[in-house]
Amino acid sequence: MCPEPRSLAQCRQIAHPTDRRSLLQSRPAVFRVSRPCHTSAFPSRSITRPVASDFSGIDLVNHRIFIARRPLARTRVLSGSGHARRVLPLLFLVNGLSGAVQAGQLEPVVVEGRRVNDLAPVHAGGQVATGGRLGLLGNVDLSDAPFSQTSYTSGLIEDQQAATLGDVLDNLPSVRRSVPPNNIGEQFKIRGFALSDSQTAINGLYGLVSTYGGTPPLDIAERVEVLLGPSALLNGMAAVGGSINVVPKRAADEPLARVTVGRESASLAKAHADLGRRFGASGEWGLRVNASRRDGGTPLAGVSRKDDVGALALDYRGERLRAALDVWRSTVRNRGGTPIIPGMDASLVAMPEAPDGAITVSDDDYDAHNTTALIGGEFDLTRDWTAFARFGRRHNDFAGRGQLVTNVKADGSAYLFPLSTRADNHARSAELGARGAFRTGAIRHVFALSGTRQQDETRQGFVYAPIGVTNIRHPPAARHPAPAAGDPPKTSRSRFDGVALADTLSLDDERVLLTLGARRQRVKVDNFGATLQGFTPVTSAYDQRAWTPMVGLVIKPLAPLSLYANHIQGLEAGTTVGRNYQNAGEVLPPYKTRQFEIGAKLDRGGFANILSLFQITRPSTVSDRGTSPLPTLRLDGEQRNRGVEWAFFGALTRRVRVLGGISYTRGRLIRTQDGADNGNDAPGTAPLAANLGLEWDVPGVAGLTLTGRVIHTGAQYVDNANVLRMPSWTRFDLGARYATRVAGRALTLRASVHNLADRRYWEGVYMSSYVSPAAPRTVLVSATMDF
Repeated sequence: MCPEPRSLAQCRQIAHPTDRRSLLQSRPAVFRVSRPCHTSAFPSRSITRPVASDFSGIDLVNHRIFIARRPLARTRVLSGSGHARRVLPLLFLVNGLSGAVQAGQLEPVVVEGRRVNDLAPVHAGGQVATGGRLGLLGNVDLSDAPFSQTSYTSGLIEDQQAATLGDVLDNLPSVRRSVPPNNIGEQFKIRGFALSDSQTAINGLYGLVSTYGGTPPLDIAERVEVLLGPSALLNGMAAVGGSINVVPKRAADEPLARVTVGRESASLAKAHADLGRRFGASGEWGLRVNASRRDGGTPLAGVSRKDDVGALALDYRGERLRAALDVWRSTVRNRGGTPIIPGMDASLVAMPEAPDGAITVSDDDYDAHNTTALIGGEFDLTRDWTAFARFGRRHNDFAGRGQLVTNVKADGSAYLFPLSTRADNHARSAELGARGAFRTGAIRHVFALSGTRQQDETRQGFVYAPIGVTNIRHPPAARHPAPAAGDPPKTSRSRFDGVALADTLSLDDERVLLTLGARRQRVKVDNFGATLQGFTPVTSAYDQRAWTPMVGLVIKPLAPLSLYANHIQGLEAGTTVGRNYQNAGEVLPPYKTRQFEIGAKLDRGGFANILSLFQITRPSTVSDRGTSPLPTLRLDGEQRNRGVEWAFFGALTRRVRVLGGISYTRGRLIRTQDGADNGNDAPGTAPLAANLGLEWDVPGVAGLTLTGRVIHTGAQYVDNANVLRMPSWTRFDLGARYATRVAGRALTLRASVHNLADRRYWEGVYMSSYVSPAAPRTVLVSATMDF
């Protein structure tokens, strides 16, 4: 008899969704079991129902191979020649499959299925995964998800030399930057709605990213997952246009010692060490360490920057218990300026010429320190039920000098509002829940229950200097007040509590998946009137609760095709009406954004397509001037975004890989203040956006790959009145990499150029009338060696 493996570290997966072509093509798929067991092979065919469910422990679902029909349970091993000789042929006979038992001496190989929280395999091409995390639902395969989602891999991050979330999201047409690179923080538009980097989740847990210089370092990232559309049921108080989740790295089965050195544009040098190893008798303990530094001159003229990141990930994977601890600290020191995000003057009738993206208008500087810790684990309660818990804490300390640039005229002249900021922020986030599977007759249920709490306390102070004048194309020198001294006063305190449940129903063939769910969310926010001289008692308080439902449907009429639909909502904290309104003191309910979406996914193994049609409506407040003596603030405004998206990724041929898509979004202001802007285009929503990235392995030169990318964004309005229109723009990127071996060690050389033509243009809309210029041409080179 074959020995039972002592942990999952001894198990190796031999079949996963990327291998399902073997089940659809002429060559046979093969099971292998532990030595001296025998190999059973059967002619390929499309398998859409379980094989001998709960009989022998083998299950084939959606062309994946599992040991036991328990998607949440630990792997069990089929061992011994008796099993191979007697059970497997019987299974094939019972299920209408022809099979043959072949004798032979094989190395121990064990088939392993993926748990709900395991990473999805990498898709053909290596840039995107075959699935990703859907909050409460856990990790879901692309074909099973009733949403549009893209999960970018660490391979893409390394090959594109991505340093920020924006560098990764540049690959997706549904996402556009709202602020320039090298800014204090990042902000994006997803399906036309704003999302800031502070709304990013870390391993599914929100609240662990700070507003000030807290962008999660990609040195720790194994995946960057983007879910399009609101996700209140799945994630709680996430952004309404979409959500981003960063999955931390874990130690792999094979030891890793990787060092990368590089340079960016003027003189920004970078170095990164990535070390990983597993320990223990069966490799149950894993350690992953990442350390990096970026130091030198940035693409901004006269600006220097030093970023330090240190991260440690410790994980344990046993028979029933899996746990992980992530700790990292990042510091940013910026001197000499920050990118400008100017506001346009109300007198303009056309956008002024965009400035050089390398120009700054003041000698801004800032220091940001972020410390984050996250611990979590899951435990198999039974064969079919797993409990999980996670807890995270974050501390952010920020001090800096900056500016507001407003009232930009046609000649580039503008007003400059210098200020200094001191902020201190603490946050805690936790989740407790369980997932499991059960049956009611012929219907199979995958059930999830979760409770979450997110707490945040911010202390913040400002010092303003006298208003000055500047010019965004030819800025003069400017002076600033000293950074705020001492501890800043408390300005806000928030707590978000939620309880959510979801049930995914399916028949045995899993051709139809229906997901039903609901969340009860509490939003509690206290705002304090504060200055640097002290703070007053609570000046506004908000405490409201809301229900938010979700319905998702997936239908699989053919093996490679999935049709899906969903209705889901997004939640935002409402407001307490101020003293200038008739209904002063009234607490408006949480704003509910609603999405309806239908789509199709076609994945033939090597190349995948996602087609989506959606409508998102988001409420807003307007003043009702029909009341006296003061107007009444009502939740009667509305913006509606409708769109169609086509995303694609994978390998076109053995040498060509593609990643891109096209998005057409029409944002409309449906109900506005006094109806003045009804029917206008929503600002910052470009109707047309397109991305196309290609990789080509050069024939005859082993290891050489040429890369190229085109990003196009159509014209869009900057203001609600639709007076100022930002022209369309197109950006070209080129690159190359060369993989070889030196002294027996793997070496990869990379080079890329962003904004190849060094074009000057307005890139995105930060908020109404405030826009961001494009970054200048940026050159990146690096060398990576595995030791």
